[in-house]
Amino acid sequence: MDVRPTPVSRVLLWRGATRACAVCGQRGLTRRWVVLRDDCPRCGFRFERKPGHFVGAVGISTIITFGLLLISLIAGIALTWPDVSALPLLAVMLPIAVLVPIVLHPTAKTLWVAIDLWMKPLEPGEALGRPEERAPQ
Repeated sequence: MDVRPTPVSRVLLWRGATRACAVCGQRGLTRRWVVLRDDCPRCGFRFERKPGHFVGAVGISTIITFGLLLISLIAGIALTWPDVSALPLLAVMLPIAVLVPIVLHPTAKTLWVAIDLWMKPLEPGEALGRPEERAPQ
């Protein structure tokens, strides 16, 4: 199977943000909520292109989580000023700090794969097709 051209950036980002394969658009890439398959069942694209590849996904998750924490902190202070209390702020911020990274994990991974594919397009042999379509080696 020939190498497919890399989709344009907005298609890549949309596919990544919607938890689809950045190369072919295949959905259903997770086995459980947080376990991303090793490669795409349709096009064979291996998601972890090199060891440590998903450090970028951790960065995406961290930036989004900290952004939501900052927004909730500023909103909480603005809404309760001048009698700001730490307990209500913690009651809102603690669930954000715990739940957002867990819920966002698979999306952060597929989004990172899309961003990485945008920065470093497909190379020959990276998307080999379904296993039954691959030539014996």
